[in-house]
Amino acid sequence: MLKIILSDPKKTLPFFPYFEELRGGGVRFKVPRFIFNFGYEFEFDVGFGDREAMYTFREERGILTVTFKMVGGKLRVTASWAGFGEALMGKPLENFAKGIATAIREFCASMKCPGVEIGGREGWVEYVTPETAPAFIKRFAVELGADFVVEGTAEDGTYLSAEIRDGNLKSLRVRRGSAESVIETDTPLIELGSEPFEDLPLDRKFKIKAKKL
Repeated sequence: MLKIILSDPKKTLPFFPYFEELRGGGVRFKVPRFIFNFGYEFEFDVGFGDREAMYTFREERGILTVTFKMVGGKLRVTASWAGFGEALMGKPLENFAKGIATAIREFCASMKCPGVEIGGREGWVEYVTPETAPAFIKRFAVELGADFVVEGTAEDGTYLSAEIRDGNLKSLRVRRGSAESVIETDTPLIELGSEPFEDLPLDRKFKIKAKKL
């Protein structure tokens, strides 16, 4: 499971703390230190070993290494920086590692989301609850990355959609008959809970489609 999640950095990196953008073959982070913000643009490599993976980010001022390792059935994430400003990077690196661990755990758990049959970018979903809906959306994030929309249509015509941009849930759209409503939000997927879904008509079987934006 860990290798599946981490094998495509284009899908995982947008959910890392301090992520700013992907640019060609590089990635840019904006790391806060005291009252300043420092931008770092890296080339990166991905490596896998026995029950572990490593992301290595290189740029002229230093090397950032993030290691993912399964220990006793739990995921351990460590981050280290060797280079310019090394002595000042303790707290940002701690937050960086904690944020990455949270994101990867969430996405691993989402792959076990119940009541979902997905083949490619289409399928069926039923028995979704406000508590399981976040895992359902995060499962598509593993496949599609940070920008996508998921649409679902039930046999009675009920239509639901969720739009995700830059790794954040931006809107939920509901249409029943001629009535349509839109819930606007700006919630990071790794922080997504049950609240936005509590009043949605989820007690149906939906045919679903997903597409990248």
